[in-house]
Amino acid sequence: MWGKVAVVGGGPAGLFLARLIRGARPDARVDVYERNAPHEANGFGVVFSARTMSRLRRSDPETHARIVRASVTVSDMELRHPRATLRYGGFDFSSISRQTLLTILQEQAASAGAVLHFGHHAAPGSLDDADVVVYADGANSAQRDARPERFGTTVRYGASPYMWLGTEAPFDAATFAFVATGHGHFAAHAYPYAEGLTTVVVETDPATWQASGMDRPTDHARNPGGSDEASLERLSELFADHLGGHKLLGNRSRWATFRIVRNARWSDGNAVLLGDAAHTAHFTVGSGTKLAMEDAIALAAALDRDADPRAAFAAYERERRALVTRTQEWAEPSMRWWETFGRRLHMAPAQFGLHFMTRTSALTYEGLRRRFADRVDEAEEAYRTAGGTAARPGAAPGPAHGVAAPLLLGSVRLPNRLVEVVPEECDDPAAAVRAAGARGAGLVLLRGARTLPRPDVAVGSVLRPERGGGAAARETAARTAPLFAEVACPAADAWGPAGDELTATVRALVARGCEGVLLTPDPAPSIDRAPGSRTDSAPGPTAGTRTDPGTGPGSRTGTAAGTRIDPGIAAETRTDPGIGSPADPVPVRAAGTPTCPVGDPAARWHALLGHAERVRTETGAVVAVPVPDGWALDLPGSTGGDAWPTRIHLALVTGRIDLVVSAAPTVTRPAVPAAG
Repeated sequence: MWGKVAVVGGGPAGLFLARLIRGARPDARVDVYERNAPHEANGFGVVFSARTMSRLRRSDPETHARIVRASVTVSDMELRHPRATLRYGGFDFSSISRQTLLTILQEQAASAGAVLHFGHHAAPGSLDDADVVVYADGANSAQRDARPERFGTTVRYGASPYMWLGTEAPFDAATFAFVATGHGHFAAHAYPYAEGLTTVVVETDPATWQASGMDRPTDHARNPGGSDEASLERLSELFADHLGGHKLLGNRSRWATFRIVRNARWSDGNAVLLGDAAHTAHFTVGSGTKLAMEDAIALAAALDRDADPRAAFAAYERERRALVTRTQEWAEPSMRWWETFGRRLHMAPAQFGLHFMTRTSALTYEGLRRRFADRVDEAEEAYRTAGGTAARPGAAPGPAHGVAAPLLLGSVRLPNRLVEVVPEECDDPAAAVRAAGARGAGLVLLRGARTLPRPDVAVGSVLRPERGGGAAARETAARTAPLFAEVACPAADAWGPAGDELTATVRALVARGCEGVLLTPDPAPSIDRAPGSRTDSAPGPTAGTRTDPGTGPGSRTGTAAGTRIDPGIAAETRTDPGIGSPADPVPVRAAGTPTCPVGDPAARWHALLGHAERVRTETGAVVAVPVPDGWALDLPGSTGGDAWPTRIHLALVTGRIDLVVSAAPTVTRPAVPAAG
């Protein structure tokens, strides 16, 4: 039987856990050790989702009621692109002052009988005589870091410098504002948390941060108790149009890079990790305090059920790890999006907004349409307009599939985005080209340097990477244009060293005359399966690892981290059907590509899209990617998430890819109609 509990860290998770344990076990001795004073809170507001609030209500109605009374509810999101403002509804969440939340939880824990020790720095190992020792001392946990090998701790860093601020400027929605400067782009995340008070998180990319001079520390930045006043003043000027004459406020506010914390084991002996000490997820998914409070609920319940602390720790970790992992997997692409947002601000505002909303797999296409159909319609119309066409007169309700939009490729106007590839070993390439045109392909690529009589469909050549430059490339480009190069997509993170190398390779190919690139997965085991099989896999690389933490902002010689460890992206868990219907004039798969490699479909697809988008954005090359066999047969509702037509449609509309390549058809389907 356990009877003595020591909690290191008097943040929301530690305090709430103390109250819940005392409520369930009034005979237990619970001590909370917090190094700060009771009213010494960093930051401004924190956010809870509606689901988290429901869990709080079920576990502790009294505390929940106090939090609700002190919170504000926000329902809308507003995206302030430099050229337009877009509003998105249906995102209910609650926000509350961090200091107010701590005060409530301090009072609630004390009223339940927990003993709170403020201004007490607990040295690592000093409380190990307790039956249960809870490390709730945050992402920088000194307790955990005293024995990281026992927990299997990894700590990595994001690339973007950010600063946590506040303002008295009025905001009525979760607002994302983007501003352009002579040095680059800055973004602000703003959400109200009390009457007349708003949290503002500002971030930028490392190059802009350095070019603007904000990487140089000031006297205030070096003072642990102060804020970086020089940056505060400059940022207030940059966001003046959004602040309505108000200033940004600091609270020990300094530039930082996000710490990505993971632990292979959440407990060791009588010690257990809680909240940020166990895991972190990027603030752009609003998850830190939410996850920590939910951890406290689960750990308190496990300890109440089991007299053996080690068994309770194991049950707590089993319950929480999958949910935490899913949140971290959503947070990873969200963090990447914010690290690179400046590269997308050239997009039409509506497309930029849809790109933002689909940066993780948390929302399906149908879910997006239910919440804000007008915004989706605007993005699709911007996509069609950019391709030189508008919705067809008399077309059936609903958007045309993205693959049906035309594309100007050099001087050649493609009627649609569907590509077929004729293999080099083909005995009659002219016949293969005619067949591809009859099936509706907008572009046919020939492997190898071959010429054909003038066909009725656009024809180009695709070269292997080793033939992507020099005399061979120039000779083939003169015969058949446009010229594509086929480049293997690395099985690694798009923003790590392998992604850097891929982008550099494509940039060199573009300089030598290539207009496009066909990204194909690295060689991997493959299987043959029937077209349209529910187990068809998407192409693309699996995620790799990034290991260099880099140096954080604020260092006079360092820059924000450019490399991080990447855990990969897990499968989608969405349930809404995708777009399309059996009557839609979508094309069948095209000829010549290998069977998709084995692997989780959504994970491999999202990983491939990461490489494709980076290459497309940074090199200017037109990007074609392979898609699963039978993708056009994967009709709405036939998968656990968005159907493959939907995934491909979104990738095109949001500008992640330009063209799609799939395998030879085995059934007859209507071809994509030529635009106009």
